[in-house]
Amino acid sequence: MTRAGVLVLQLLTAQAPAPATPEAAPAAATAEAAPLPPDVDALYKLGVAFLNQGQPKKAAPPLKKLLEKAPEVIAARVALARALRLSGETEEARTLLDGSIAMYPEESTLRAERGLLARVMDESDVAISQYSVAVELSPKDAELQFNLGEALHRAGRTDDAISAYEDALKLDAKLTSARINLAKAQAEKGLMGEARETLKEALQVAPNDAEAHYNMGVLMMRANDLVGAMSEYQKALELNPKHAMAHNNVGVVYDGLGQHQKATEAFKKAISADPKYAEAHFNLGLAYFWLGQQVQATKAFEKALELEPRRSSGPYTQLGHLYLQQGKKDRAVEAFKKAIEASADDGKKTTEAYQGLARAYLAQGKVEDAVATLKKVVDDFPKDASARAAYGDALKAKGDLDGAITQYEEGVALSPTTEARLALANAYSRKRVGAKAQPILEAILKDEPGHRVAKLELADLYLAMGRYAEVEQLLQAKDGETTDTGALARLGVMHSRMQRPDKALGMLEQVAKRDPSQLDARAELGQIYLRGGDSEKAVRVLGDVLAIEPRHSLALLYTGQALYQLGKAKEAEQSFRAAAQVDPHFAEPHNALGQLLEQARRVDEAKAEYAKAVELQANHEDAKAALKRLGGAAASAKTTP
Repeated sequence: MTRAGVLVLQLLTAQAPAPATPEAAPAAATAEAAPLPPDVDALYKLGVAFLNQGQPKKAAPPLKKLLEKAPEVIAARVALARALRLSGETEEARTLLDGSIAMYPEESTLRAERGLLARVMDESDVAISQYSVAVELSPKDAELQFNLGEALHRAGRTDDAISAYEDALKLDAKLTSARINLAKAQAEKGLMGEARETLKEALQVAPNDAEAHYNMGVLMMRANDLVGAMSEYQKALELNPKHAMAHNNVGVVYDGLGQHQKATEAFKKAISADPKYAEAHFNLGLAYFWLGQQVQATKAFEKALELEPRRSSGPYTQLGHLYLQQGKKDRAVEAFKKAIEASADDGKKTTEAYQGLARAYLAQGKVEDAVATLKKVVDDFPKDASARAAYGDALKAKGDLDGAITQYEEGVALSPTTEARLALANAYSRKRVGAKAQPILEAILKDEPGHRVAKLELADLYLAMGRYAEVEQLLQAKDGETTDTGALARLGVMHSRMQRPDKALGMLEQVAKRDPSQLDARAELGQIYLRGGDSEKAVRVLGDVLAIEPRHSLALLYTGQALYQLGKAKEAEQSFRAAAQVDPHFAEPHNALGQLLEQARRVDEAKAEYAKAVELQANHEDAKAALKRLGGAAASAKTTP
């Protein structure tokens, strides 16, 4: 294995932190806001005192006694639920809170505590639901907006989280925790410049905030500014000497500089600050590994595995995943191969390392190697649904949609999870078999009405089918507007294809600015510029899309159209052919190619392309009309969108 330049960098978006503000005890109150009797008040104060001293187990008995005497005291219910949660009695806390909310549905403090409990119990949907209601009940509470943002962020709904953090800051511009988390979300979206500006604002408001300095260091680290990153980490440590993640990332910087001995010292400080910090133990093991101190490395890895049993496939498998996350594809391949060797030695062969190796091959562009690796895994583990899914992904990347569909169908039969059903629906959509994709997506949305990915996937399907009214009905927010860039992107594409450039342009430009990962929207924006007569600008925009994804069929199609308008017929033909090759089920590149060939008086070739367009899409009226005009016959259609 080659020497690593960077170990495990604790990224901005690794996880949403616990609420930044301390958990203050709820104010004593009843449903009628009446004063408490002396004995009840004494019990409440005793329970709260124990909570404030960090002794939740001692807080519970007096609070339970209080509720026996005065069950209407809402603040006591909140305090007892908190004591139970902090004591690890999560089920009892849930029962108490759910019953209390049933009695007092308009009490935001109960909703807020239930949301926090849901986060502890990894109930993302419940947390979002409870915080959302709490925000409606107390719309001026900035911390509730912040907590809603964290719940959304943790659930992967980054755009919605950004909106919630921004709302929190509108209510309280000095809420530094919201500004820091906003920067995290922006960084996750790849908006590094905006994230940096947000952190600068946070430091202007709170120059002595250790978290802000730490996160600024992470941004600099990701920009390969090791000196700047080290400076920010040191500032964080001056303000909070026990900041474990800052110590960890100091070690990462030293490792990046090849100073592995200093890296071990930093990781030890991180462990001293937080003995249960698995990443620091893991990084310490890697630092020892590069120093050739194998015994110490093994002990550190074992400790990391003890703290995080999910690393059961071995430290090298985890190392491979981390390298892959950091874009270090070659090192990821080496790590996964090492994990496979180790699993063969100890007789604990699993599919995880093989799947990781295949993903690393895909990242390298070695699709055939990925397919071969996963075929062996599926042969050895035919009942492993995750292996089937991974094999399907590899076959899809190869362009073998039929093979991918077979694997996804097998995976769904083994484990009909939402993720597996989405993968199958996506493969059907790519093959333009809408009749099979649509019921899967509609069934998911029937079970989970708010499932964002399923909604967007179904919207894409409707767009491909030209069912624009259904796209709008599916994605339009109740107030007629949406802040979800995924939905906004598809609405913009819809307006563009309905010949409404005035409505589409603003939407698509907004999406391109806020979420550059929405490549279909950026490609459609290029097409709007083209229709507006600015071919050169269109080529630039489409070129940016193709620089990110050279196999983007829509961008290739639109680029061909732009090149043709610029008089570059040869380059346009190449672009159309590339679009057809990338997506062999896409009719429009063949129609465009037919038009180009017809203009060049290559009539027989043009007829063949028009016929192919009709074969792929039976209702393609332009291609059918062209065939009739040229005296050609269309083949019978195989599929319809």
